Amino acid sequence: GEILKGRNVLITGGSSGIGLCIAKKCIQQGASVIITGRNEVKLKQAINEVNNPLLKSMAWDVSNVSQSFENILKTKKLLGGDIDILVNNAGVLSAEDFPNVTEEVWDKIYATNSKGVFFLTQSLCSQWMKEDKNKLKKVINISSQGGFVGATYPYRMTKWDVAGLTQGLGIRLAPYGIIVNGIAPGITATSMLPECLNQKRNIYCSQNPLKRFAFPEE
Repeated sequence: GEILKGRNVLITGGSSGIGLCIAKKCIQQGASVIITGRNEVKLKQAINEVNNPLLKSMAWDVSNVSQSFENILKTKKLLGGDIDILVNNAGVLSAEDFPNVTEEVWDKIYATNSKGVFFLTQSLCSQWMKEDKNKLKKVINISSQGGFVGATYPYRMTKWDVAGLTQGLGIRLAPYGIIVNGIAPGITATSMLPECLNQKRNIYCSQNPLKRFAFPEE
């Protein structure tokens, strides 16, 4: 179908994995999409792979929150209109766990996974809140199943942040016609989890209830 025809979508961390699969699906549904990321080579590869004029890319490090407002303006110019849907997908992962987490690792992960999500959403939604609430806007946050169980390392703790922020913003922004939802994937076969990809055709995973990996397309 074309349920997103005429809508503009911004997807952070969209050069691979779940973010790129979301971009492809949005394009199939008629949306114009911008994917962002820090690696320009990966962004260009994604553009070439999809090969559709509805997909554009922009280098953008969401952890640099001082550039959020400026980059939103650049995004609007590339899209030729306002952003209708924000997908907060960008995230980084590190293997350090308690009691061996360094401050440097903590700060790096929180800067992208928590701080970046909050301030980008705030920058965009503060503009949306001034507009016609009858023109529906949407925020989709990518959390994790790890955001609903005990946590002892920064990545999983940031996903608690995202889950809590999603609930809080859902209540705060509903009166403005801004709908906020979250997606909390289980273990998914992406480059962030190379052990999944190393199994190749073997998709067995004891930690997921279905005893297999999820795929980013799902």
